[in-house]
Amino acid sequence: MGYVESLMGKNEKILIIERKHWTTLLMSLLVNLFLIIVILLLWGPVLGPVIENNKNLEFLPIVRSLLLFTLLFPVGRFGWDFIQWEAEQYLVTSHRVMQTEGIVNKKTTDSSLEKVNDIVLTQSFLGRILGYGDLEIVTGSDLGVNLLKRLAHPITFKTTLLDAKAAMHDPDIEDLRPPAVPVAGELLGVKPKAGSGTGEDEDPLKRIAELDNLRKSGAISDAEYQAAKARLLAKI
Repeated sequence: MGYVESLMGKNEKILIIERKHWTTLLMSLLVNLFLIIVILLLWGPVLGPVIENNKNLEFLPIVRSLLLFTLLFPVGRFGWDFIQWEAEQYLVTSHRVMQTEGIVNKKTTDSSLEKVNDIVLTQSFLGRILGYGDLEIVTGSDLGVNLLKRLAHPITFKTTLLDAKAAMHDPDIEDLRPPAVPVAGELLGVKPKAGSGTGEDEDPLKRIAELDNLRKSGAISDAEYQAAKARLLAKI
């Protein structure tokens, strides 16, 4: 199981995964390629003739060898930038929109689909040609995923997010809507149907734990969790 999969809640599924556009690596590529060319020029056309004409200077071959060693710096620097780019992912699941980043130390930020109010897509002329753009996700909170800069395939990402949000409220959309959780209604104070097996005699502490799992997965809000928890604690 990968890192992203380990973050998924019960009945939660990944709908789309995107990264920043490859053009975000372009500046790093050009700078490090320039350094490689400079080092190779110094190693060959510059130091080569000098060594031939000054064979008595024994340190020059050592300097030339050290120049080859310095090639590891631009190569390693671009490799590190590439690994960081690969590790940063943007996801839409059946419950939330997420951003993960970091190689050794991981950081995950997410917003519940229920809290997404508006989505603003900004694409320049070049962005429309190459397929990238900035996606601003306006939520009811300052925390969470807010701005995805230079996102690859932003239109597909936006439509998937909107479809997932609609599927949470539209019973006719089955392909994106997460499977129903039988105890969710009862945990929020709705009386269960007869024969459902979730009567009033069920352990309140157990139902609070189930409620907490729903809150963590984004199925219910913090306010709903606190209200239902208070009702359950009152029964103890």
